Amino acid sequence: MIIALTSVIKLIRPEARAVFPYSNSLYIDDEMQTLIDAGSGGRAFAEVPVDNIELLLLSHNHFDHVNGISFFPQARIMAGREEALTYQDQELYLKFSGFYDWERLMGEMDRRLLSGTMPLPEDVPAQRGFQEVQLDGLIKDGDVFELGVTSLRAIHLPGHSPGHYAFYCEKEGILFSADLDLAPDGPWYGGGLSDFDELEKSIKKLIEINPRILVTSHRRVFDAAQDNIPALLQTYLDVPLKKEEQSLVYLAEPRTIDDIARQDFIEGFKGKTPFAVFFTKMMIDKHLKRLEKAGKVKKIDDTHYIRIG
Repeated sequence: MIIALTSVIKLIRPEARAVFPYSNSLYIDDEMQTLIDAGSGGRAFAEVPVDNIELLLLSHNHFDHVNGISFFPQARIMAGREEALTYQDQELYLKFSGFYDWERLMGEMDRRLLSGTMPLPEDVPAQRGFQEVQLDGLIKDGDVFELGVTSLRAIHLPGHSPGHYAFYCEKEGILFSADLDLAPDGPWYGGGLSDFDELEKSIKKLIEINPRILVTSHRRVFDAAQDNIPALLQTYLDVPLKKEEQSLVYLAEPRTIDDIARQDFIEGFKGKTPFAVFFTKMMIDKHLKRLEKAGKVKKIDDTHYIRIG
């Protein structure tokens, strides 16, 4: 589905819900036809003149944003310089994805999860896992793309991943924030190279920018005419901060990551799939390391943490 935000700037929504393995894309139908992200699925992209897309900008290297690259054979592909090697180096990609943390947090990996045969919709043309992508250029913070009447500025917003970028059509006040998506459960930072401190700074940066329209990868369009976008972003950030506070209270006695993951206050990180459980534990692990660094908790053996004071 195409939703016109202006006569030139258009949101591409998946035919199904914009959740994994799908994401929204932004289509700029200007002199240089440009697409941001490639995860909307073949049925949605059937409405786009795919052979005319000259520039494909990737907000970051997560499967639900890159799986449809093959739909755009004529496009120059660019991605954040901070993640450039994850498109080329499988070992770095596995570290980036958190693969090497699995055994520590989950035990032995079920081989079926690595088989490359995860059931996916028929309009998703790739399998989950490492895909080598030949990038034609790298994006850095502040880069401006002049596309015709549209000027697009890249904004580095790390934390969700190290090379996570937003793109701002400043004249129109339209900002594509990718996976800083205002989800009710709060932000996701469960990757191997995700960083909550950086994520907090990135959300605060979005609050300062205060766009007129916020377009996200997995939710609806937020319009300042109806939505208090800075307040929504603050509420979004408050979700993990509250979980961290509650975890600190819970650590009055020695607890493990598994103990914390089972608590009701972690609700929202939970899920039934092994991947959902794993990413929940990854996010808890990042908070524990942050609290340890701040001198608020200490690790007393291989698995147990306790609050200091």
